[in-house]
Amino acid sequence: MNPKRYIFFILLHFCFCFLKAQIKPLNLLNDTTIICAGDSFLLKFSEEQVSKSATYNWQTPKSIIVHTKQLYIKHKGLHIVKIYDGKKLLIDSTYLKLNDKPRLKIRDTVFCGNPIIVSIKNKSYKYLWSNGETSDQIKIEKPGIYSVKINNKGCAVIDTFKVASGNSTIPYFGKELLICENELNKTLSVKAPSDVKLYWNTGSNSSSINISKEGVYWVKSSSKNCGIKTDSVTVKYKNCDCDIFIPNSFTPNDDDRNDFFYPAFQCDYSYFLITIMDRWGNTVYTSNNIIGKWDGKFKGNPCPDDVYVYRIEAIQKNSDKKVIRNGHISLFR
Repeated sequence: MNPKRYIFFILLHFCFCFLKAQIKPLNLLNDTTIICAGDSFLLKFSEEQVSKSATYNWQTPKSIIVHTKQLYIKHKGLHIVKIYDGKKLLIDSTYLKLNDKPRLKIRDTVFCGNPIIVSIKNKSYKYLWSNGETSDQIKIEKPGIYSVKINNKGCAVIDTFKVASGNSTIPYFGKELLICENELNKTLSVKAPSDVKLYWNTGSNSSSINISKEGVYWVKSSSKNCGIKTDSVTVKYKNCDCDIFIPNSFTPNDDDRNDFFYPAFQCDYSYFLITIMDRWGNTVYTSNNIIGKWDGKFKGNPCPDDVYVYRIEAIQKNSDKKVIRNGHISLFR
């Protein structure tokens, strides 16, 4: 080998070993730093780690910064610091990752009587509502101030919203209303705030109406914040003087107490039929004797404890009005 070339390689190896001994990697920064997007993180070293006279060279994903001993970082990517401490060159780095903060703004709303469901619909977040609920939605059943804390891998935001009480009326009369034939001045009424408007199918706009005949009655309530609510009811007349009293249970255990099932009538009937069936529709008792009584047996054998279905058909003597009653009877032994 050429002597000059040999001397060159010897000197090159010596310089490399010298530089290697002078450049020391630091282990003071985490390999990865995670912060929330929009926040910043301070990188710095104490005098116990690096001498006071050291100079710094920072390399970030955006720029190169010199002559500062500490640095706030906020951009995603690799951040490298070179510290010249006397004859030593110290190098360290950290990779900055950003987690997004949840973006949310729940609007204030109005409670109009029906439950409100506030839903965020992001299963990857963690939630803590002011009522202790931890799912991605909350059921609100009364006015008030509500809040939710939403956490995305340590990045959390809190949003507060108001649920005000809106002037609303939700009528509820039930599906059917039975009125005695001799009952006078029967009314349907709705209690509504002064700024809620009412519209009845009779043409009235008042808070109550008189019922003059059988039929379907409905009312709409309208308010600025809660919109329109509607309810209806079917009104039927009945002869209260000829009502049928039907028990809902009996105990055929031969103790002389409530051993038979039978209806009690207030009027005379020209026709009568009662049919009792089990839950599968099998007839276990039938009679056209208005004073007949079921003893809880079928063909002489005791029927099991269960709920049975009855149907009564009858025609009043004087008015020839047909009466039908359907219902359930519980048998207990």
